[in-house]
Amino acid sequence: MLLISPLETPRLRLRSWRKSDKDFTLSLWGDKENGKYMIDPVRENMDEVYLKCVDEMEDNPEGYYLLAEWKEDASPVGTCCIFPENGNYDIGHCISKKHWKKGLGSEMVDSIIRWVKAEGGKSVTGEVADDNLASVALLRKFGFSEDRKTRYKKWGEETYFDAHYYKLNLD
Repeated sequence: MLLISPLETPRLRLRSWRKSDKDFTLSLWGDKENGKYMIDPVRENMDEVYLKCVDEMEDNPEGYYLLAEWKEDASPVGTCCIFPENGNYDIGHCISKKHWKKGLGSEMVDSIIRWVKAEGGKSVTGEVADDNLASVALLRKFGFSEDRKTRYKKWGEETYFDAHYYKLNLD
């Protein structure tokens, strides 16, 4: 799905992901530290099936894949995704480690929540590994609370994460 127009934050523009963003995205998600808690594989485990999935993100009919870039020069700083289903919007985000601790995750999540409200969404969820304390704190900052316990596996590895879905009701 493609956004009609980009989402704006004080410093960022969140626009629809394009195939030209693939190299940045793979370097971000495939980095052992940056992508540590993501389902996406580290660079050496990115197989043909995975790479085909990434190629199909540009206009995925199931959700929105977005690139976060600086407004001032359009250089990429992260990615996020939004998957709508029955009034709930499941989200995810990733900030480049060179931009951690600058409040960019907060800007991204705030912008997404505002957009979901404008779209008439009833709730927002995000699945976060229990050990990903920064992402847990970020969602709690916006009023998300634990909804249900889950577990997920990293693509191409035998690495499992105990996790929770966090939920924010918008009504």
